[in-house]
Order: sequence, then structure tokens, then C-alpha cells
Amino acid sequence: MTDRVLAGLLGLLVVSTTGLLLAACSSPGPQSAPATAPGARATTTTTTAGPATTTTTLPAAATTGPLQLGGAIDVPLAAVQVAAAEGPDGAVFVAAQNPGSAQTSVVWVVDGNGPAAVAEHVDNGVAALAADANNLYVASYSGVTAFSRSTGNRDAHWALPPVHTANSSNDDLVSMTASGGRVLVSITQQAIQRIYRINPASKAAPHLVAQGASATFGPNGSVFYERSDDHLVKVSDAGVSTVGPLLANAPNGLGGGVQFIDVAAGGVLWVSEPAGQGEDAQFSEYDETTLHLIKSFGGSATEQIVDSVAGALVLSASDSAVTCAQPSPTAPAECLSRLSGTGVVSDAISVGSAFVLLGPDPAVIAENATLTALELQRVS
Repeated sequence: MTDRVLAGLLGLLVVSTTGLLLAACSSPGPQSAPATAPGARATTTTTTAGPATTTTTLPAAATTGPLQLGGAIDVPLAAVQVAAAEGPDGAVFVAAQNPGSAQTSVVWVVDGNGPAAVAEHVDNGVAALAADANNLYVASYSGVTAFSRSTGNRDAHWALPPVHTANSSNDDLVSMTASGGRVLVSITQQAIQRIYRINPASKAAPHLVAQGASATFGPNGSVFYERSDDHLVKVSDAGVSTVGPLLANAPNGLGGGVQFIDVAAGGVLWVSEPAGQGEDAQFSEYDETTLHLIKSFGGSATEQIVDSVAGALVLSASDSAVTCAQPSPTAPAECLSRLSGTGVVSDAISVGSAFVLLGPDPAVIAENATLTALELQRVS
């Protein structure tokens, strides 16, 4: 496929997530593993309720050339509104996103290419998930709970500031990531986005590190946000601030004229400015380290972008300007592509009805052919 300029860059499903009991399976933390072939990923081991142990090896993800999908792994969830997260060992956690529910929720885990297993039973609805080598973190609208990945025990809980759902358009009011030895939680209320930092080794309350009209998680526990004076700011895990350029904040009455910080991936911070009508938008790329402007260009559509061991990847809607070979004219599919630091996409492949893109070990979550459950496919 000929390289194309990316049509739009609007949003990482966080990738873009409280509970009580170990049910059947929990992905463990770091373990010693035998040597692997050059380019191969380390093995991960999942302990189940039975006597058997499943050991799998993640496919090596190439940084150039055509992308490839692995075999589909069934995840017995029928929901299409999901919370999902990937640990540093490639274990993928998935749950129905229903933060207002008072019913028990199930968090599933897929280790490597092994079958999906129950990781936790959670005693209320799930808003967001995150994972590091030691813990699975589950967020609701009231707090964040840490579960040990080696024992399944509830290790800690931190209360969050109240999340108000009135006048909210969807359930994506809370997002979360585990990075740089900390857990970052983003809460969106009305026109303000606040990011809190949690120290997993401490019972101290979440600490507010940034708030503004828009914000996103950066690498190694850093945060990018739009300050009250509309300047772009980066806050490192150590609390050091770097102030960047002024972002546009001149509403045109149609929902446009304002820049929004979307996602950090591939060493680039992606910022969008919707036109306020149709799907037209202007996009700007800033260097993650210096915050210097790299490039601006026009476009449309909504994409998901993640940083991965294969570089920055983008999941594009089937009706966007990014095209890929479709399984049939009557079954248009989403496209998965590589994304360069200058907004160029390449090596696009069809990923069916995929609606979640995960990293750092790239994977997609889609509805299965009968639309009765979900399936996970690794990308190499």
C-alpha cells in the first residue's frame, strides 16, 4: 500500500479501568524464563485453579514490514463497551465497562496465546483497568483496587474523588495506566480533566498532578496537559515541568477552535483541533521531550493510537481515509497501520470488527463472527 497522510488522530482507548475475590486465574509477576531466540518475547506463565500450568511465548513484533494477525483467542464477553489493559509481560485483562453497575463483574486475562481465564470477580462495575508486573488495578467511580497478580489477593484500595455522571455523554469518565512504578488515573468532569498519581507501595491518597481542559498519559509516568493559561505542559514522574507552546482556545460556537491533547505515542504528542462541523479537523504533532511543534496537517475521522514494541500503531475506522484490503465489499473492516512521527501511515491490514487496540505488545479486541462474544488477536 502506498503511504498516506493520516486522516485523523483523536483518542487513545485507555487505550486506551474494584473487587474482592480471586476466582480461577491470575497472571503472575516477573519470573525466570529460559533463553529465547533472538527477537522472541519472554515466556509468561499463568497459574490456574487446576493442576495444569500454561506457558506461552508472545510473537516477536517486527518494527518494519507488513503487520500480521495471530489466531483468534475467545474471550467470553458479549459487551462491546469494555475496559482493557495490557501488562508489561503482554498479559491482557478485559472486563465489561459498566461503572454504574452494582452487580459482580468478571475480569478476564489472556496470557500470551493461552486461553482466556478468570482473573478476578469484582463486586461492582468496572470503569478502567491497568496492570504492572505485580498488580492488576481495577477502577470504579469510587476508587482503585490493587490485586496481586501472583496470589489474586486484594492488596490495597485508594478512594477517588467523586465522579459525577450527570450530563455525561458516555462512560469514559475514568481512564488509568500503570507506568514508571506509579498508577495514573484520569477523571473527566464537565470541561476539566484531572490526573491523579498513586504510589502502589503507599496507602497515601491519590495525588493531583495535573488539571486542564485536556490531558493524557505520557511515557514512564509522565503527564501532558493544557494549563489554565492554555500552554502545553509536560510533568515528569519526578514532578519536573516543561512548558511548551500556547494551544488554541478560541471556541467558534460550533464545537471547534479549541485544541485537545489526545495521546502520546512513538515519541510524539498528538493534538487535535476539530473544525466544529462534520469531521474536519486540524492536527498537530509535538516532540514528547522538547514540546516543539513537528508538523500540522488537516484531516478527519477518529482513530485509536498506541505505543508498542513495533512502534506507534493506529486503528482506523473503515470509512476513514486509511484503506486496507477488505474481506468482502459487504463486510468493511477496520484497518491497523503503522504510524510515523510525521503522521504517515503504512503497512495497513484489515482487522475485521476490531474496536480496541492495545500495547506495548500489540493486540486487538474484536467481536467474533457471530457477534456473541469477543476475541483477542496478537499482532506481529
